[in-house]
Amino acid sequence: MGEFVFSFNGTQFRWIGTQLKDERWSINSLFIGECPEYCHDRGLCTVSGCQCAIDYSGTHCEKYVGKELLPIWFNETFDDGSGEGANAPNLNNWMKLSGDGHIRHVCDENFNNNTNNYLSGQALHFNAGCGCGQVEAITRELNISQATTISFAFHVTLEDNCLFTTNNVTVALEWTFDEGITWKRLITLYNQEHAQFVNMTLPTEMKDIAENQTSSSVRFRWTQIEHVTNDLYWSIDNIRLE
Repeated sequence: MGEFVFSFNGTQFRWIGTQLKDERWSINSLFIGECPEYCHDRGLCTVSGCQCAIDYSGTHCEKYVGKELLPIWFNETFDDGSGEGANAPNLNNWMKLSGDGHIRHVCDENFNNNTNNYLSGQALHFNAGCGCGQVEAITRELNISQATTISFAFHVTLEDNCLFTTNNVTVALEWTFDEGITWKRLITLYNQEHAQFVNMTLPTEMKDIAENQTSSSVRFRWTQIEHVTNDLYWSIDNIRLE
C-alpha cells in the first residue's frame, strides 16, 4: 500500500492506494489554494502572482513568447519512419504516448468504402487492455489560429489487426488550452466494426480562444475512457489539422 500525506494550514490531505509488487504510482502538479487560471500549468503560483516558465508570459502565463514558432498545421500518417526504431512514432509530434502505443501496418482487409482507404499504410495502435494506466496519445502544442478542421481515422480490432470484433472500446478526442489542467471533449468514439473516418469542424469556443489571443496553443488527445479486459486494440491514423 502506498500513501502520501500533505499538510496545509492545519489541514491534512491524503492520497492512498494499493498496487501490485514492483508497481508505482505518483502525483504531479499538486496545488492547494487560490491561483489565477492555475498559471495555465506554465508557471508557479506565488503570493505575488504567477511566475511563468521560460517561453511564456502574461498575468496567467497564457502567452507563448518563445522563439520557436508553434506548428500551424499537423499531418501525421505514421508512414515516414522518423521515429526511433521501426515501430516508433515521431515523438516531435507528441507530448505523451501511453498504453503500449506502437506503429504497425494496417491489414488490407481493413480497407473499405466507409473510409476511402483513409486508414492505410501504417497506423498508431494501442493495447486497450494493457492495464498500464491511461491509454492515450497527446499531441504537442499546436497553433490553431488558422485551422478550421481536424480529421483522422479510428479503428478497433483484436490483437491480430486483420480480425474485426464486436467488442467495444470507448475513446474520446479532447482538447486543452492550459496544458492539460482542463480537457474539453470534441467527440466520443465507439467500435462500429469497421474503420471510421472522422472530419470535424473546430468548435467556436476553441476558435474564440485563438482569436482573443489569450492562448492560441492547443493540444489534442485521444484517450481511452473505459477499462477493458479483452485483448483489444484501437488505432488512429492520418491525422490532419488544417
